[in-house]
This record gives sequence, C-alpha cells and structure tokens, in this order.
Amino acid sequence: MTSIMKNTLFTVLIGAALLMSSCGEEHVANEYDYDRSDSLSVDYTRQSLTIRGNIKETSGFYLLLKSKDAEFNNSLVNSSGNASKYSSNFDRSVNMGIYGADLNYLTVFEQNESAKSTVEAISKLAASLGIENAFDNESFEKIVAEGDSLDLREKSNLVSKAFRNAEDQMYSEERALMGTLMISGGWIESVYLTSSIIIGSELDANGLSDFWVLVYNHESVMKMLNIFGDDADAKKMYDNYKALEPVVNAITNKSKLSNDDVKAINVEVAKIRASLI
Repeated sequence: MTSIMKNTLFTVLIGAALLMSSCGEEHVANEYDYDRSDSLSVDYTRQSLTIRGNIKETSGFYLLLKSKDAEFNNSLVNSSGNASKYSSNFDRSVNMGIYGADLNYLTVFEQNESAKSTVEAISKLAASLGIENAFDNESFEKIVAEGDSLDLREKSNLVSKAFRNAEDQMYSEERALMGTLMISGGWIESVYLTSSIIIGSELDANGLSDFWVLVYNHESVMKMLNIFGDDADAKKMYDNYKALEPVVNAITNKSKLSNDDVKAINVEVAKIRASLI
C-alpha cells in the first residue's frame, strides 16, 4: 500500500459523504484567504462539519436501492482511465470527488475489481494534487479487502471512522478550496448515479425520501462555493450549480417525488457531468 493510496480516502469520503448531509445556515461571502480553511467563515466551517458521520447513510441509500433489486451498471461510473487526462487542479479536484462517489457505489454493489481501479485513479490524482496522508493502512485495506468477514455495513462504519480522522486533517492542511471542489464533484456524481439507478430499475421515486435529501444538499454546496466567489474555479462550478436550480427547486418544493422529477434532474446533471469528466 503506497502512501498516496493511504491519503486518498480523505478525498473519497468528501465526495461520497454529500449524499445525505444537509445544513441550512445563511452564508457570509466576504474576503478570505481561499486556501487556508482556518481563515474561512464560521458558516463554511459549519457546512463542512455537517459531512462528518454521514457515510453510513450514504451507503445506506445504495443498500436500500440494492434491496429493491436495483441492478449494478458499470457504465454509470467515470472510467478510471480518464484520470491521466486531468491536467488542471480544477479537473483533478472535481474528479476526485466524482471518483469518490463512484467508489461508494462500487463498494456497496460489491464490484471489488472496479473499486480497486477507481482507487488507483484517485491515487494518481492525489499525487498530482499533493494531498498528504490522512488514513492508516489497516482501515483502507479492510474497506477494499476481498473475502473478509466484514459485511457492507461494517465496512461503511470503517469509512465513517476514517472520515472522522480525515476531518481533522482538513483543518490542518491548506486545502479548503480544493476540498470544496471535490465536494461539488461528489454531489454531481451522487445525483447522477442515484437518479440513473432509480430510472433504470424503474423504482417508485415517491418512496425514496433519501433522494429528496440528496437533492436538497445542492443549496449547501452552493453556499460553500459562493464563499470562494472571486476564484475562477469556484465560480465555474458555482455557475454549473446555478444552472441546476430550476430542476432542483422542482424537487425540493414538493413533498412527494415523481419519476418525471427524477428524469428531469438526471438529464440536466448528466449534461454538466459530461463537461466535467
């Protein structure tokens, strides 16, 4: 296990954790040192802290979909081979989050070989971004291990524990903007994956309140991006999120979801995702 592979799970967790986190504080967009997380607003800190401990719920939603006989579809995930083409910090950061969401999906559906390839892709991007170690070998190896005695929920618990350690790293490293871009990529991919699964498996969206919660997190990510408003990369992603507001509001303003709502947001998210990967 290389040192790069150890540190990459921090990013994986950021991308995957967005599926179920939510927060409703008002944002403060002023002048900040956009790399140092300890200089950011209290609101930003609160937004990022809501991610903590929600990995179990993230995997739980995929487990719910799986229990409803949703079929695994490998074509939905970003190809691990794409990692070598990402040359800017924007592309690398966003796709770290995308690969993180993919890894969560692959793990729950027990696609271990594809999960390993995704970890390798994440490792390649982590090397180019210079992310330092945040995880111990033992936890990482247990999460991706084959033929062990841990079930998927137990592995999810390991991810949660590892994230709590990684959270501390986020505040000691000058990576706030990078982390936010990863989060934004993770949300895009999580919505894309779950909406595609719901549509492809012809599930009844009305009974999937977790999807509503996921979509609602759009507002939280926008607030985090808006704090970095004068940064070109943050604005680029913020504009993507802004373009999704109509389909997001069509869902969050309802108490019951329809499959047409899911299809509508899937179409728009897929367009943005295609421009990112």
